[in-house]
Amino acid sequence: MPAIAIPSSTALRDMRARFGVAATLQHALYRLVNTVAFFEWIHIIVLDRAQVRPPDAARAERFRARFATLEDLEAMAADPRFAIGPARLEGYRAGESCLLSYVDDELAGYAWAHDLGRAQILPGFVVSVPKQYLYNYAAVTLPQYRGLGLQPYRHHQLLGSGPWQDKSGLLGFVMHTNFASRRGQAKSGYRTIGWICLVGSRRHFRAFFSGSLRRMGIRRL
Repeated sequence: MPAIAIPSSTALRDMRARFGVAATLQHALYRLVNTVAFFEWIHIIVLDRAQVRPPDAARAERFRARFATLEDLEAMAADPRFAIGPARLEGYRAGESCLLSYVDDELAGYAWAHDLGRAQILPGFVVSVPKQYLYNYAAVTLPQYRGLGLQPYRHHQLLGSGPWQDKSGLLGFVMHTNFASRRGQAKSGYRTIGWICLVGSRRHFRAFFSGSLRRMGIRRL
């Protein structure tokens, strides 16, 4: 397994300024452990339908959304900002959906979702998704459109006006040391419902699920 570099003192100072001492120590310990073994701690999160924030009325007039076609995705694959690679195209062909979001008729980003009952957390590690939830992942907002409220708009579109109006909410995941993403997801109304711990090597690892996830039927596939 390739070694993982220990973060520099500058990187640690920047992290401490943004997220505090406890988060910085957790991140440093995580990087240290992963130089000798593979360890990952994953939060499983849900956004309940009742917690989906309505889009800002003034800004929403500038927004629109639609589901991508294969032709859309193939065209986007030529633009590195959108990170549409073979895996995304394969997922689309398997039945996943990509919701495109526009601002003033300009493509501003997207979010992927599916109700196929499975979520690939890492390559080779797939878990089941309860039927009441829509699996939502891989959202992108181009830098010039951040701060406009596109994320809650996409949540609203997925659950409110799409084909998934019977779902209880959105399910996703976030790595424990991705503090920026955890902060953003919490701001959006997501709550943590359990955790998964991976231990071993990157090719062969054991997965431990919290009791709350096991009771919900979330398991490794």
